[in-house]
Amino acid sequence: MGRTNWKDLGKWNPTSETIKLLDAAMQFIKSVPYHPSSRWVFYRLLQHGLIPDKSYITKFDYITSRARHQFYGGWRPDTLADSIRQPFWKGELLAGYNVQFDSIEDQDCYVQLWYEARAMHEQFSHYSEPYRISLVPFGGEISISMKWQMAKKLEEVNDKYGLPIIILYFGDLDPKGLEILQAALRDVKAWCKVPFNVERVGLTLEQVQQFHIPEQPNKPGNYQWEAVEEKDAAKLIMDSLNQYVKPVSVELLEKENTVKTQLHPFFVDTLNKALGEVVFQ
Repeated sequence: MGRTNWKDLGKWNPTSETIKLLDAAMQFIKSVPYHPSSRWVFYRLLQHGLIPDKSYITKFDYITSRARHQFYGGWRPDTLADSIRQPFWKGELLAGYNVQFDSIEDQDCYVQLWYEARAMHEQFSHYSEPYRISLVPFGGEISISMKWQMAKKLEEVNDKYGLPIIILYFGDLDPKGLEILQAALRDVKAWCKVPFNVERVGLTLEQVQQFHIPEQPNKPGNYQWEAVEEKDAAKLIMDSLNQYVKPVSVELLEKENTVKTQLHPFFVDTLNKALGEVVFQ
């Protein structure tokens, strides 16, 4: 089946039930300081009893796609973020105009954030930005090639920095969520020649009780990270980061800005010469 041609569907007149769902979804979107993914919004609605069960996800994707394509009620194509399917290695020197100096050298240990669902990426990217630490969204059970890449990356940073390695992991509190981490670690540890420590930051039963996290509908005793209220999720993420990582220093940021300012005229001149006309100023 080919892609839906939304223009051919004409003007959209959603039902009152659909409008109520879109309004509730928009409230969740506006409650966070980043663009969440469709899956993140879906699970927030599910946990609050606004969606009957997981089988509704196909209909939800259709509703939000149509709303975004037709700019319905404040929805736009960029209202939701795309799912993420690869790791993001950060902190090391980046060449080019958008220069970033090495911020790992200033740390007492090397930290990565691993998390179970790709839907969590925008959230973790937002709160970890001042620290420039590497992010590894699992998206469920991760591939063999990705686990190999993770193992080799840990060896690489060990050779380069010689710092203790700490992995901070966030996932659902349910049998599948617990198994996903263990399955990943079996291969990563087998293929990685250097030691590293893993701390499962969340979810825990203590956090469920502390933050009054609701159970997953129709699955007693199961709890999902997306059910954590944003202020509580932010606290868990930030507390774990502050325990091990220092934010990028003001001095380093000032050095980077100085270099970028010096590079700007050269960057503009090079681009304009390459294009054969004055396009950038």
